[in-house]
Amino acid sequence: MRIRRKVLLPLLAMLIVLAGCTSDSSTEDAASEPTVQTNTADDDGGQEITLVEPEEGGSASKYEEYVVQTRLTEMHLFDGKTGMAWGLTRSALRMYLTENNGKNWTPLSPSEQVTFSNVPEYGKEVFFTDTKHGWIVRSAGIAEETLVLRTSDGGENWALATLGRTDELPAALSFSDNDRGWLLTTKTSSTAGREDKTLYRTLDGGESWNAVMRTASDSQPSGSGNPLPDIGYVSGIHFESDGSGYATTLELGRPALYRTKDAGRNWFKSSSFFQGGENPIGSCDAYVSGKPQAYETSAGSWVPVGCKQRENVQYHGYFTQNNGVAWKHAAFKLPAQESLNLQIAPVFIDRLKGWIPIGSQFYRTTDGGQNWKPLPKSDKLVENMKKYPEIFQVQFVTDQVGWILIGKTELRRSLLLQTLDGGVTWHVI
Repeated sequence: MRIRRKVLLPLLAMLIVLAGCTSDSSTEDAASEPTVQTNTADDDGGQEITLVEPEEGGSASKYEEYVVQTRLTEMHLFDGKTGMAWGLTRSALRMYLTENNGKNWTPLSPSEQVTFSNVPEYGKEVFFTDTKHGWIVRSAGIAEETLVLRTSDGGENWALATLGRTDELPAALSFSDNDRGWLLTTKTSSTAGREDKTLYRTLDGGESWNAVMRTASDSQPSGSGNPLPDIGYVSGIHFESDGSGYATTLELGRPALYRTKDAGRNWFKSSSFFQGGENPIGSCDAYVSGKPQAYETSAGSWVPVGCKQRENVQYHGYFTQNNGVAWKHAAFKLPAQESLNLQIAPVFIDRLKGWIPIGSQFYRTTDGGQNWKPLPKSDKLVENMKKYPEIFQVQFVTDQVGWILIGKTELRRSLLLQTLDGGVTWHVI
């Protein structure tokens, strides 16, 4: 099924057409009343941005500009000038793209008839390979199926597929190119510390999805003899085009990592990631297993691992240059992340260059985390973080350009800032 961004289509009618795991159609449905879900991230306020859209009924060269106020809670950068940001307004996903450093934005949002109960998270329910090709997973609700929305024209049209399941929630989403992708879903187990896991794969850009692995407690798809264990909780996945990849988990309270060489059918625990007789990062009250992070400007990836003690988290890093075959541990000599922002780990654009904000103070490394130097404090960032002390997200896409999304949850407000000099100064987008 294909829908235009401005066309309102009923979710019920869509699901009738989309029955089955590989269902898909190019016909549009007649309108009827949508099913409304309870929204836990509803907000009418937020940041003012300037939208640009073609005039209704006008030629493609005629555009109108108007200012809207929206709450942004997630964002993703593509390059030094291009990025997107999104949030929810009354269960409708509001997604926007800028190609000129935030001067103006164009809508990417799918139909409002596809409602969301929570803001989809990048790497879990949202993934884009470029500004044209993207995927959004709408979690299953009561008596509803998990939907996978896809676009190949920058959000002008969205097509839908369904997994045909109502009892699985998306845990991680990864695409290696515009055709090949993986979606890992989980279902809570009756036994503490365990979850049932299913890995779906697409070879046609998300038009169809097929299960390639289920945990040992369930029936196995053909060729999957050594699946991920049901013990442990998945935090993220990463795949390359050759089908090799890895998954990060928190297993019996400790970070663990599993590798696959056959597109996710079979998995083997890594012996070089958080392994050995001694604890590699010291005594901790609890551990944080971060998501895999691919480098922005070079090959390779890394995984942040946190040591939580009381209300602080000290981050370390595990780095790989061969998609998880071997890992190198780096102990970061950094102040601990505090209170509101315990989930904010460092970000790296390559094996050497990384940043982390501790409150309104940014630290930078140019030697892979061995040494971190505080950058001069930005007056604009300090001023705004007094009002919005929570950090929702940080991303750098070059050694000069980065974004930070800050806010205050209780006020349902957020603010997006940008740096063009490597984190020294910041300005509101």
